[in-house]
Amino acid sequence: MKFREKTYLVTLVLFLVILNAGIFSLAFYTYGNNVSAAKDIAAAEEKVIAEAFSNDIAYLSREESIRRVMDAYGEFYKKKGIYLSFSFPEGDAVSTLPAGLTPPKAGHSKEQRTEEGRYFLIGETVSRRDFFMVYAKDIGYLDEDFRHLAMIYVPVSLLASLFLALCLFLVLRKLASPLERLRTATEEMAKGNFAVRAPDTGKDEFSLLGKDFNRMAQHVEDHTRRLEESAATKQRMLDDLAHEMRTPLTSIRGYAEFLQIANIPEEEKLEAADYIISQAGRLEKIAERLLDEAFIRENGIKGEDTALLALIFRVEKMLAPKARTLGVSLTVEGKETEAYCDPLLMEMLLSNLADNAMKACRQKPDGKVTLRVRREGEFALLCVEDNGAGMTEEQISRITEPFYRTDRSRSRSEGGTGLGLSLCAKIASAHGAVLEFRSAVGEGTVAEVRLGPKNLTNP
Repeated sequence: MKFREKTYLVTLVLFLVILNAGIFSLAFYTYGNNVSAAKDIAAAEEKVIAEAFSNDIAYLSREESIRRVMDAYGEFYKKKGIYLSFSFPEGDAVSTLPAGLTPPKAGHSKEQRTEEGRYFLIGETVSRRDFFMVYAKDIGYLDEDFRHLAMIYVPVSLLASLFLALCLFLVLRKLASPLERLRTATEEMAKGNFAVRAPDTGKDEFSLLGKDFNRMAQHVEDHTRRLEESAATKQRMLDDLAHEMRTPLTSIRGYAEFLQIANIPEEEKLEAADYIISQAGRLEKIAERLLDEAFIRENGIKGEDTALLALIFRVEKMLAPKARTLGVSLTVEGKETEAYCDPLLMEMLLSNLADNAMKACRQKPDGKVTLRVRREGEFALLCVEDNGAGMTEEQISRITEPFYRTDRSRSRSEGGTGLGLSLCAKIASAHGAVLEFRSAVGEGTVAEVRLGPKNLTNP
């Protein structure tokens, strides 16, 4: 049985019990008040009758005259539904009481039922001669009135109960509709539809529950999307890795088989061996870059306050020989600035950015790469700027993807792995830094790393 149905039945039963108990309690209370009022009226009538009778016989001495007065009183009040009995001190009585009634004692009253009705009786001694008078009045009409009232209450109670049952059903269905929609949304989510949302308008508990459910659903959907994107990225990386490794492995295998079976001069053998060594070195670089990324992912950074200008000079000194070989001018600009970072990883990031910048502008006779550091508020900015070939917006959006190259054939010929900028992005992310590229085709590229203070990068 559903919660709404349980609530409906329990609430309906409780309300009907309380409603009918209230109605019939009111009926019995009214009935009791009517009985009390009737008895009070009867007692007042009895006093009036007793006093009038006492006055009427005060000056009568003959028994016959007194008896005539008794008969007159009895007949007169009998027509009004009041029955009287007068007894002489000697025991003789004049009575209009219905058969079966037992008189009460003097000064007492009681109720008594007979086959003919329900009577209220009062016994009293009247006049100084000790006449005993019994007053009796039929109050059975009160029972009849109560039966008629009950006959009205029963259908009214039934109609009120039916109306209440209908109203309660409609109200509970309306109130429980958000819960029903929430249950439907939960079923949809259980089936894998993480885009489903529950109604969350209003300020009641169901609305708050709907809002909590929607927040949970949004988190689940976002997490699922991230997992799907991560899985797709990993799959693409594995596909690219397999593709990247297939070319050098094929070359190594081909040249190895050539050396095994071919009868060629020693010079050609040396050339083949050199090519095998270069391709093996390429595979080694791919493995090293993948290991570097895995190390950063597993161990994070070991930060310290680092002098960035000194770090840039170390990178410039390390890359100067290659810059001279490529015919590229490599310069450093800026003032000494400190930032919280891992110096080894930041050196690796800058050397990768600078290496890519030198390759991009080596075709120009005036190729130039500038390493720059400056402070901007609470941030330290490391920039690598070149005047090389530049990139399109589509290339910039994909530049940090593993194995992505703007010029695939040239990168392979230079021994590139396509993992350098991907590693740079990982290092920046580990520092909580922002890595941005700005470029224009034919004009050059600016790569900028924005390092925050220690409390931002390492909360």
